[in-house]
Amino acid sequence: MGDNEPKSPETRISPKPISRKSLRELIQEKRQEAKKDIREPSFVDDPYGNTSDFKGLFRKETAYCFVPSDEHYSLWDAKHPENPQRSHAVHQAVEAVYNRLQDLTDKTTDIDAKCLLSLVHTPEYILEIEHLCSQESESQATQYDSIYYNGLLSNKAAINAAKNTLNMAKMVAEGKVQNGFANVRPPGHHATPHVPNGFCLYNNIAITAKYLLENKLTERILIVDYDVHHGQGTQRIFYETDQVLYFSIHRYEYGKFWPNLEESSFNHVGSGKGTGYNINVPLNQTGLTDYDYLSIILNVLLPVAYEYNPDLVLVSSGFDSCTGDFKGEMNITPAFYAHLIHMLGGLAGGKMLVVLEGGYFLPSLAEGALQTVKALLNDPSPPLEYHKNINSSVIDSINNVKVALRPYWKCFNQVDPISPITDIVRFDRFNYHVAVHRYFGVVPEPPFPTSGGNPLNSESLFSMHESKVVYLRGKYNSLQNIVGYMENIHSAGHEPGPGLRIQEVQKRVQDIMSKFIEYELLKELKPVEFHHDRSYPSVVEDVERFLQLTHSADYLEMLWSSGPKPQPDLYWDTKSRKACRFSCAVLCQLALEIKRSSIAHGVGIVRPPGHHAKSNSGGGFCLVNNVAVSANYAIDCLGYKKVLIIDFDVHHGDGTQELTYSKDNVMYISLHRFDGGKFFPKDPAGNYMYVGEEKSAGYNLNVAFENAKMSDADYLYTWIKIVLPLAYSFNPDIIFVSAGFDAGIHDPLGHYNVHPETFGHLIQLVKSVAPVILALEGGYNHTTTSLGMVNCVKALLGHPLPFPTIGDVKREAALAMAQSISAIKQYWPIMEVNKKLDPVIRSQSDFDDATKQMSKIAITL
Repeated sequence: MGDNEPKSPETRISPKPISRKSLRELIQEKRQEAKKDIREPSFVDDPYGNTSDFKGLFRKETAYCFVPSDEHYSLWDAKHPENPQRSHAVHQAVEAVYNRLQDLTDKTTDIDAKCLLSLVHTPEYILEIEHLCSQESESQATQYDSIYYNGLLSNKAAINAAKNTLNMAKMVAEGKVQNGFANVRPPGHHATPHVPNGFCLYNNIAITAKYLLENKLTERILIVDYDVHHGQGTQRIFYETDQVLYFSIHRYEYGKFWPNLEESSFNHVGSGKGTGYNINVPLNQTGLTDYDYLSIILNVLLPVAYEYNPDLVLVSSGFDSCTGDFKGEMNITPAFYAHLIHMLGGLAGGKMLVVLEGGYFLPSLAEGALQTVKALLNDPSPPLEYHKNINSSVIDSINNVKVALRPYWKCFNQVDPISPITDIVRFDRFNYHVAVHRYFGVVPEPPFPTSGGNPLNSESLFSMHESKVVYLRGKYNSLQNIVGYMENIHSAGHEPGPGLRIQEVQKRVQDIMSKFIEYELLKELKPVEFHHDRSYPSVVEDVERFLQLTHSADYLEMLWSSGPKPQPDLYWDTKSRKACRFSCAVLCQLALEIKRSSIAHGVGIVRPPGHHAKSNSGGGFCLVNNVAVSANYAIDCLGYKKVLIIDFDVHHGDGTQELTYSKDNVMYISLHRFDGGKFFPKDPAGNYMYVGEEKSAGYNLNVAFENAKMSDADYLYTWIKIVLPLAYSFNPDIIFVSAGFDAGIHDPLGHYNVHPETFGHLIQLVKSVAPVILALEGGYNHTTTSLGMVNCVKALLGHPLPFPTIGDVKREAALAMAQSISAIKQYWPIMEVNKKLDPVIRSQSDFDDATKQMSKIAITL
């Protein structure tokens, strides 16, 4: 947040008169207040209203339509890449899941075609397209860039594509289906109101968005366009409105790549009401990878999309950025599209329509479309092709966009630090960025070729790229999204004795189970039972051995014989041993079921919690470290190579950190309240500077929040900016989430302000990285805890999520992010995108002058 940004008004309460009550009475009143689970909700402010509004809302069917437009093909170029084979290749791939889809083909709207088209295109343009198609004149086609037609059948095909797209979008917007994939052609995103362009006659997605807005079926639409060519038609149509946020990633090469327009650059952000609502991420090199694109999604798209909060997501899905495509020359794998769809799935209550645009290498087009549809069905994401480094030109593009958008979006101006170039004396490219606009393009002029302008892969190249797609397909599993569930049925035996006032009690679990029943989630989960698999050790029988992988023998002997000495935050009785053993066993069994591919994710409702338990001691209600034990079991007994532990309990998991600190096959990430080490567990090792040691340096990260009441925006943007990049870069085989909900609103110990639905979005965003096991830790407001777990489970199941009310990112949260990034950046190249920004977009000459001035200053120092 800039120094001149207005501060949110604080509520001021007049001081009360000094009480005449005795000290004993005052202490007793304080104790009674602390015992209150929640404040009384008001009709004005119900902190659980967002979640309760989504009670009974479950994911609906995924729709599909198949409009190959066989009658629309080029009469002049038999090898033209935009042909009916594209749509047929997609359909053939989608047949693998077709029986799970609702087919809406040709169930189109009754609206008159000209009325529909005129939502975007001028009457003169509509007549012109009819005339061009009727004439079938190749010479007239040369006046338009990359256009062909095959009589009036082409016009009819284009109208039919627009109608089918609109019908599916209406069904999604009205809540009749959850989401959908429109396998339609011809594509549309290059068509402007006045000119056909780039294989496009009518702009399908723009017509659809206009119709939905004008008929009040939605108020805010996010259009995500990842076709390798910039959708200049869609951009122009919505350039002056804030009702559509248009986001495009496209190959640019400073204007030297088609459509060769300067308006495709990052500094074109909209105008009038639409200023800030047009986002271009131009790519200036070819051969970019999954992780290059991923970095753009995490650093630009997700922050803005969550701030924008759309009612509907439309995706211009061009697969010409996928591997093997001779037009795109990028190296994206089909898996990437699944990850993107999942990350967008938390927006708009899951309402999303994906519409086919480009993509001309049939093997990767078909597989990319299939993985997109499977993601819409909420199937688990296949693995990305791993790359540790991010292309330097992509890092520049991301930061260029941040500079351009910073004046209009809080997610940038409150989080990313700025430093004018006039204030620095040495240009450090690793930590500092100057946005420089460069354009070397030449806009093509007619006459345009009607054939031969689309070179194809040679036979050897085709075979090589096809082999890669076949190889990748072999790595992709066909597992559907099955979420396993286990409860530690022995946790009820672990209860504080009479007279002990302790918040960690069995009612926490009982209330979670009650909410699972109330929200009808149990029937959606697969119950998991302990069983013996000859391929793996028996979890129940060998749990003691797994405990000894983590805790010292002396500590376990003391724990099982007499137990630790009672403390305010620790208790033990004779039944605690079984409760602890089975908490570990539950998580281990879930990890085993994931390894056996019988479930995709797991939910472990366990207690007592564990993340404060160290090798030789317990603390903070924790006797043994459930997650650390399970991580060791997963590696030593199940063959997992890398385990990620993410801990969003408000208290730092000092025990988990100690037990994993020297490991490089376990990464531990903790978001916690620190307050200079004054907040429990009051361990200096919770500071951001503790990043691991020797070979494990970089595998421990603490986001240590200081001195402010953190809320939804603070957690969400920390998750997007730090947790997700590190999770993807570590590339784990499995993720254990230490799910403590005491950062939640009205928690008597945490005193933070995170709402239950936000926890669900954290899980929604991370579930594509690797299989997730939720392990209950803290959380002492029972309503917040139980609804937080409800939202996390709904995210794993793929149900619509309520959207959090996202306010400002606090200065203290932004500082905590910056400190954590500074500590970890040297170990993980994906974090190199985080730089101080010069707040001005400069020309090349301006930049050259500024750097010369810096050189003069440096010489005089």
